Amino acid sequence: MSDSGIFQQFALDGKVAIVTGASRGIGAAVARTFAEAGADVVVASRTESQLELVADEVRALGRRAVAVPCDVNDLDAVADLAERAVAELGRIDVVVNNAGGTMPRPLLDTSPGYLERAFHFNVTTAFALIKASAPQLLEHRGSVVNISSAIGRLRDRGMLAYGTAKAALTHLTRLAAADLAPKVRVNAI
Repeated sequence: MSDSGIFQQFALDGKVAIVTGASRGIGAAVARTFAEAGADVVVASRTESQLELVADEVRALGRRAVAVPCDVNDLDAVADLAERAVAELGRIDVVVNNAGGTMPRPLLDTSPGYLERAFHFNVTTAFALIKASAPQLLEHRGSVVNISSAIGRLRDRGMLAYGTAKAALTHLTRLAAADLAPKVRVNAI
C-alpha cells in the first residue's frame, strides 16, 4: 500500500482478517481488497472450489491466504475457523461476518422453524465467530464488520425472516460494540 495519502489510513499491513462467505460476491471482493491493503486473509465458505480461487487471488497479491471450507451454520466449525486462523497466521485482527441470507417468503408461508433458521444463519453464526475471535481481537485492538442489510430497517413483502434477522444482526453489532469497547470496533454495513 502507498506510504502517503488518504489510503494509508486504511493500510492493513501485518494484519490478519477472517472473511466468511468469501467464495464469491461481497466476501471475495472484501478478501481481495484486504489483501491489496496489506492483510493476510483467511477465506471461509462452504464452496471449496471457488474458495481456493479466491485464496489464489490473495496470494497473487503477495499476501498469505488460508482457505477454510466452513459451513458457519456448524458452530463447532466456526470455533475451529478462529483457531485455524491463529494456528496458521498467528493472530486475528479483523473479522468480516459476510455469510448469511435467506430466501424471500411471505409471512403466511413462514414457519417458526424457517424464522429460527434465518436467525441462526444471520445472527447466531456472527455472534459465534465474534466470540471465538474476541480474545485475539481484544489483544490486537481489532475490528469486526458485520454485513447487514437495509431490509433490517425497511419493510418489504416476503422479507419477514431475512429482515428480522438482519435487524437483529444490526442490534447485535451495537451491543457487541458496547461490550468490546474501547479495544475492539464493531460495525455493520
